[in-house]
Amino acid sequence: MNFELFFDKVSGVGSFFWLPLVFWPIYFFWCRFLDYPADLEKHIRNGKVWPYLPMFWKGKKRKLIRFASTLFFWAGNLSCACALYYLFPYKHWVLIIIGMGLSIFLEIKIRAFSTNEIVRLQQDRYLQIYTKLLNQALTKGDEISNSELSAKAQWQQNNDLRIADKQGRLMLFLRGDAKL
Repeated sequence: MNFELFFDKVSGVGSFFWLPLVFWPIYFFWCRFLDYPADLEKHIRNGKVWPYLPMFWKGKKRKLIRFASTLFFWAGNLSCACALYYLFPYKHWVLIIIGMGLSIFLEIKIRAFSTNEIVRLQQDRYLQIYTKLLNQALTKGDEISNSELSAKAQWQQNNDLRIADKQGRLMLFLRGDAKL
């Protein structure tokens, strides 16, 4: 096999060494504003009751958003690996692997940082509702089970967020309402 052609292409792409600095912010904002429901789905699969998935996260839009997210993720990784190979005077295939590993680690951190606020806001909002309902029950002297309390808090959380989502102000509602 002739790897010279491959390494020439890698070096050619790496000559645009600034590309990762374009793809990483794009990936950050893409995850923050469009792809964050994927992280909320992980919490739902782990048995959490507080996540609310916005209305735009259905059907073809969901698939397109996930496809574009994967595309941005790998474009950033590949451009970083090529840039690292191009920038170092010592040309070796290990630099491509190091560049990929470094970029994958960085993009995982970028995604976590971009979606953390939304996850935290939804969780805080749920806990506020849960605490409010618990305090109301204790004040009235009612005995209420934890599962019943959780179900009521979940229903109220989803209802409030669905109404805000329909009005197009989901994030404003979360930011304004979910501050502990």
